[in-house]
Amino acid sequence: MLAPLSLIKDYVKITLSEANLAERLTEVGLGVENIKKKEGGSILDLEVTPNRPDWLSIVGVAREIASLENEKLKLPKVKELKKPTKILPLKIKTDYAINPRFTGIIITGVKVGESPDWLKKRLDQIGMRSINNIVDITNFVMYELGNPLHAFDYDKIEGHEMTVGQSLEGELFESVDGISYHLPKGAVVIRDSRKIIDLCGIKGGKNSGTYNDTKTVFIRVPVELPNLIRSTSTKLGLRSDASSIFEKAVDAGVTIFTLKRCVDLILEIAGGEIASDLYDLKAKEFLPWSVKVNLEKIKRYLGFTILDKDVIDILQRLNLQPVIKGGVLETKIPTYRNDLKIDEDIIEEVARLYGYNKIERKLPSGEIPVSRIDYFKDYSLQLKAKEILIAAGFSEIKSYSLVSEVDLDKFGLVGKNVLRVDNPVSREFEYLRPGLKIGLIKGLMENKKFRNDISLFELGKVYRKIDRKAVEEYFLSGISSNLSFAQIKGVLQKLFREFGIKKDPSSMIEIIDNGLFFEINFSEIEEKANTQKIYKSIPKYPPVIEDLSIKVSERVKTEDIIETIKNQNSIIYSVTLIDEFEDSKTFHIIYQDKEKNLTKEEVAVIHEKIVKSLKEKFGATQN
Repeated sequence: MLAPLSLIKDYVKITLSEANLAERLTEVGLGVENIKKKEGGSILDLEVTPNRPDWLSIVGVAREIASLENEKLKLPKVKELKKPTKILPLKIKTDYAINPRFTGIIITGVKVGESPDWLKKRLDQIGMRSINNIVDITNFVMYELGNPLHAFDYDKIEGHEMTVGQSLEGELFESVDGISYHLPKGAVVIRDSRKIIDLCGIKGGKNSGTYNDTKTVFIRVPVELPNLIRSTSTKLGLRSDASSIFEKAVDAGVTIFTLKRCVDLILEIAGGEIASDLYDLKAKEFLPWSVKVNLEKIKRYLGFTILDKDVIDILQRLNLQPVIKGGVLETKIPTYRNDLKIDEDIIEEVARLYGYNKIERKLPSGEIPVSRIDYFKDYSLQLKAKEILIAAGFSEIKSYSLVSEVDLDKFGLVGKNVLRVDNPVSREFEYLRPGLKIGLIKGLMENKKFRNDISLFELGKVYRKIDRKAVEEYFLSGISSNLSFAQIKGVLQKLFREFGIKKDPSSMIEIIDNGLFFEINFSEIEEKANTQKIYKSIPKYPPVIEDLSIKVSERVKTEDIIETIKNQNSIIYSVTLIDEFEDSKTFHIIYQDKEKNLTKEEVAVIHEKIVKSLKEKFGATQN
C-alpha cells in the first residue's frame, strides 16, 4: 500500500524523521518496504498484514502513527445530512446473511466532470488514475477511510429497485471497464427489476456506472462478507482495490461517517442536493465490544514486570479506553479493530507498543520436559531412509501434492479412491495425489533431457479414500532409468534390514516403460520398524575364509541358499554371493569362533555338512 506522508500529515502531527518513522512502524508490525520520492514528496510503501485491514487506509496509518507519537488523531470533519426537500423513490431488498449492512443515499442535480487538481494529485500519489469527479471521490474516500463505496447512476436502475442476492451459475455480467464475465454460483450481486447492475465488493456494472450524462447518483457504503468476496474473486481471477479490503473485513461501525464524508465532497465538487432519507439496513447494531484481561496474566505472558500505569498509557494511546477494576483490566474495542477478540490479543498490543526490542533477553525458566508432546513427529526414520537411498545413488525430489484428472487418467487412477478438492485453483491441481508415481515419472522425463542415468526418489504424503474416510499416509517411492531389478531389490533389502523388518521387496518393484519403479507404504514401515541395535565385541580370534561353488537350479532363491548355509553352525559368521553364471553360484563364507582358534579339521566337518544339506534340500552339487 502507498501512503503519501503529505496526506498522513493532514490527520496527525509527525515529529519523527522519515527514517525513524519507518523503523518504528516496522517494529510494531506495519512494515515499511521503501520510501519513494514523487514530485518532491515522500511516499511510504507499506506491507500490511492480513489481520490489520484498518491499516489499508490513510487514516488507519495516521492512527497508528498517532499512537507511536502520542499525538491526537484529526479525523476529517463531516456535516450532518440535510433533510431532503424532495425524495426520489428507491426500493431496496437485502439479505443480511450475505450483506450484513447496506448504507446509502441519493444525490440529485450533480454535474459529472473533471476533478479538481488537488483531488487528481492525491489520487496520483496513491497510484490511482482520475476518471471523473464522482468516481474519484468514492475512490479517494475509500483510500482515506478504508471503507469501499460505489456510485450508481440512479436513472439507470430500472424500476428503481435494488435487490441484493446471489448469482446463478453462468450468469453474464459486464463490468464498468467493459469486460464480460460468466459469474460462478453464489457471487453476491445487486439486481434492478431486470438485470444485474453490480458485482458486490469487486466491480460495478457498466450498465449502472456514472458518466458525463449522469444527473442523479445513489452512493452505497456496504459491509460484505470476506469469504464470499474472496471466493468469487478467486474463481473469476478478478481483483480490485475494493475486493482486497473486503477480503480482510471492513469497519462495519463507520459506514454512516464514510457516507457523510463522501456526500460532503460530492456536494462541494459536483454540486447537487440530497434527494432521499438515509438508507441504513442492518440486522443488528455494530458497536464496540469489551475484552477483559488479568493484570497478572499480562506480566506473566510478557515475562517481565510492567507498571499498571504504563499498560494504561499504551492502551489509551491505542484508543482502547482501559479501566482497571480489582486486578482486572477491561478495554472497549473500537469497531475498526476486528483483530482484538481475546485477552491474549490485548497482551500482544501491550508488547507491540512497549517495543519488542526493549524486552530483556533471558533464557527460559522452568522444568525441562521429559515426555514428548502428543503431536510430536519423529522424523529420524525418514532421514535414515533418505540417507540409504542417497548413498545408493538416488536423488530426492519434491513434487506437487495436487494433480490433474488428465494425470490420473493417464496412470489409470481415475475413480480409484481419489480425493477431489472442493475449490481447486485450476484444473491442473484438482485432486490430491493417491501415490507418488505421477510426480516421479514427470521428474524422470524432465531430467532425461539432460542425462540418461537417473535415479529419483520421493518420501511424502499421499491421500486416499478408505471406507469413505480421507486417509493420509507417508509413502516412499523411487524410479530409475539405469538400475536393474536386482539392484533396486538390494537397496530395498538394505533399507528393511536397517529397520529390522523381514520382508521380500520384490512385489513392491514394477518395471515400467521408462525404467524401474518402486513404492512402499512408509507409514507401515514406521509402525513395524525395530531399530534397536545389538552390539557385539570384536572377536579375539582370526576367521577362516573359504569360497564354495555349487551348481543349483536357477529357480532356487539365493536368499534361501544363504539361510540354509548359515543354519548349519553358529560359527558361520557371514555368507555372501560373490559370483553367478547360469546354474553356477559362488558363495564367500567366513567362519569365526569367539572362544578359540578354528582348525582346518573343524571347518572341514562344517563344510561337509553344508554341502550335504544343500544337496538334500535343493539338489545342489559342488563344482
